Amino acid sequence: MASVRSFMGKVKVFCYNQIMTDLDKFFSDADRIASRASKDEAAGGHAFEREFREAITRLFLSWTRDYAGVGDSLAEYWGERYAGATATAAGRAGAIEWFGNVLALLSGCFPKEADFPDDDWAEIRDTVSAEADTLDLDIVTGILSVVVERGKAY
Repeated sequence: MASVRSFMGKVKVFCYNQIMTDLDKFFSDADRIASRASKDEAAGGHAFEREFREAITRLFLSWTRDYAGVGDSLAEYWGERYAGATATAAGRAGAIEWFGNVLALLSGCFPKEADFPDDDWAEIRDTVSAEADTLDLDIVTGILSVVVERGKAY
């Protein structure tokens, strides 16, 4: 019996108080992508910006597969409007925040303190409206409710 006790004494018990949400997982993966880009930048690499843009877009698209063409359209919009800002750490952090906020909006857990510029709200609203026939009605209603609450309706 002594051997069992000594074995049991070496077992570590981990207790997790919080469950990682999908958004937490997205932000964790996105932070890892940004960290890799920062290391490449510090090492004098020249492809880090393009690689970051491609990786963050792929990550976002993997999380938006269930939202019809909304993910593709918004990723394309981000690429046209913001992709050039990813040359700096602040720009990469902004990209992560933007994509994370879009995911939060799509998944129905958009925080009150989060916001987008008016042009982004218009694009999100128009994109969701254009895809409304292919999205779950609860998703469309949830997103458009936030748009109206924020005073970003037509």
